[in-house]
Amino acid sequence: MSADPLLRGPIDPQAIFVIRWVAVAGQIAALLFTHSILKFELPLLPAMAVIGSSAIVNFWHIHAARRRRLYQQANFLELGFDVIQIAALLYLTGGLLNPFSILILAPVVVSAAVLRRKSTLLLVGLVAVSVSLLALSYHPLNWGQPVDFPPLYLAGLWLALIISSCFIGGYTWWVASSARRLSGTLADAKLALIEEQQSRALGALATSAAHKLGSPLNTITVVAHELSRDIKPDDPIYDDIALLRAEIERCRVILSEIDSHTSLKSLEAESPEPITALIEEIIYSRLSPNQTNFKLVYDRAKSIPVVWRRPELVHALENLLQNAHEFSAHDVTVNIEWTAIDLHITIVDDGPGFARATLARAGQPWNSSRAGQEGHRGLGLFIARSLLESIGGSISFANDHLGGGKVGIMLPRESMS
Repeated sequence: MSADPLLRGPIDPQAIFVIRWVAVAGQIAALLFTHSILKFELPLLPAMAVIGSSAIVNFWHIHAARRRRLYQQANFLELGFDVIQIAALLYLTGGLLNPFSILILAPVVVSAAVLRRKSTLLLVGLVAVSVSLLALSYHPLNWGQPVDFPPLYLAGLWLALIISSCFIGGYTWWVASSARRLSGTLADAKLALIEEQQSRALGALATSAAHKLGSPLNTITVVAHELSRDIKPDDPIYDDIALLRAEIERCRVILSEIDSHTSLKSLEAESPEPITALIEEIIYSRLSPNQTNFKLVYDRAKSIPVVWRRPELVHALENLLQNAHEFSAHDVTVNIEWTAIDLHITIVDDGPGFARATLARAGQPWNSSRAGQEGHRGLGLFIARSLLESIGGSISFANDHLGGGKVGIMLPRESMS
C-alpha cells in the first residue's frame, strides 16, 4: 500500500466533509444567536468573513474530491485550517473565555480517528500554539456587566485545553488504530477463506473441463486414425497427419493428468471425511509439530463422524491447534467425543495454561499474554471463535486440572456432515 492514501478508520474520511459543513452552520447559528438574541457586541462582519473562508475551503474540497482520492496530506491541511479558523473566530469573540473555546479540540479528535499518528501530533502542536496565542491576545467580550477574570483562571483554561488535546487525541488515535488492526486481521482471515474456496472451485472447474473435452478429443482421435490409414507414406500430407496424431496423444496425456490430480483434490474437498483424518491432516501438513507429541483420543469401536472440509472449520482448528502447539511443553491431547446431535472436540496442552486475566476475556480481541511479541496480536482465539460461531458451533476456554490450557469445541453434526 502506498504511504499517501488515507488509512480508513472508524470514521469514513468523507465524514470530514460533512462535519465541516455542520461546523459552518453551527458557527453561523451561534454567532447570530449571540449577537441578535443575547445582544453581545461582536465584530460581526470579520467573524462572518472567517466563517465564509471555511465555506470556501469546503467548496474547494468538493472540486478536488472529483479529481483525486482523499489523501493524508490534503485532509491534514483541511483540519489544520479548521484549527486556525476556529482560533481566529475565538480571537474575535473573547478568546479562551468564550464558552465555545472547547470546540478547538474537535479537529484533533477527527484527525486522531482517520489520520496517522504524525499528522495528529502536528495538529496537537498547532492547537497548543493557537491556544497559547489566544491566552495572550484576544478581542474581549462585553458581558454587559463588570466581569474580572483572574489571570490564574485564564492560565487554567490554557493548560486544560492543551492537556485535553493531548489526552483526547492520544486516546482516540489508540482506539482507532486498534480498530484498524482488528479490521485488517479479519480481512486477512476472510481473504484466506476466499482463496481456499476459489481453489476448490477452480479444481472442480478443471475436472469438469477435462471430462467435457474428453468426448470431442476421442472423436478427433478416431478421425485422425482413419486419415492415417487412407494416406500412404509417400503422400505429401502424411507427415502432417502423423504430427496431428502425436499432438492428439499429447493432449490426451495432459487431460489425463489434469483429471487425475483435480479429481483427487475435488474428492478430498467435496466429500465428507472422518473428523480424525481432518485433524491429523492439519497437524502434520500445516503445523510442523516437531518435538510436540499430538495424541488423538476417541472411541475407536464407534463409527467416526464425518465432516465437510469447510474453510471456516479448517482455519479455526488450525488456529486452535497451533496455539496449543506453541504453549505446550511436550504433549497436546485432542479428545473427540460425539453424540447423535453434537460433535465435541477438546484440545488440551501441558503448558502453563491461561493466565487469569487472559482467561477472563478468552476469545476476545487483543487478549494474549504474548501480545506484541514476535508479531502476536492476541487475535488467534478471537478469529477461531468467530469462524466456529459462523457455522453454528461454540467454543469454551478453561485450564485443565493438571494446569495446561483447555479449549472445548461443540459443533452440530447436522451442519457438519
